Amino acid sequence: MARIPRLEPAFEPADAFIGIATNMPATQLVHFINSTTLLNLVREEDLPVYNEKSQSLNPYKFFHYPDEDYRSDFCLLGTSNGGLSLIPSHKQFSYFLIVQGAIPDDKISQLVSQVKSITGVQLAAIINQEPIKSMGLILHDLELHLSKLKKVKVDNLKKFMPLSENQ
Repeated sequence: MARIPRLEPAFEPADAFIGIATNMPATQLVHFINSTTLLNLVREEDLPVYNEKSQSLNPYKFFHYPDEDYRSDFCLLGTSNGGLSLIPSHKQFSYFLIVQGAIPDDKISQLVSQVKSITGVQLAAIINQEPIKSMGLILHDLELHLSKLKKVKVDNLKKFMPLSENQ
């Protein structure tokens, strides 16, 4: 009998995957993160992530800040939606702060300590991405979502600022 090959999705791990445990609502946490750090997180369209158990796309709260200086993207994700956890093995975290790009390690540790210092945050820790099986799929969905958001922003910019050749 022939063996059916299964393809494992290859993914590049994020530069930092920070778990945040708190009881604060998302908007309040974003306000404190923006005032404590140099980030300027903004609410974007919810991130759809495929859930194998329910076999459907589930939207999770999503905040984004593209940093031009570090050429990095900072994304804050809610970890639960209607009782479904984004990563079931890490239910203790309410939010994940994902950093993708060329940011130095000392800036990441500084960011973690700044988030820890926020009143109401019980825990902020860097999570090891390797043992989490669903991490590749989540980061893949995140990458597709970011590219879609960037395309929409470029299209909106063209509507308001047409090229000189098109005028």
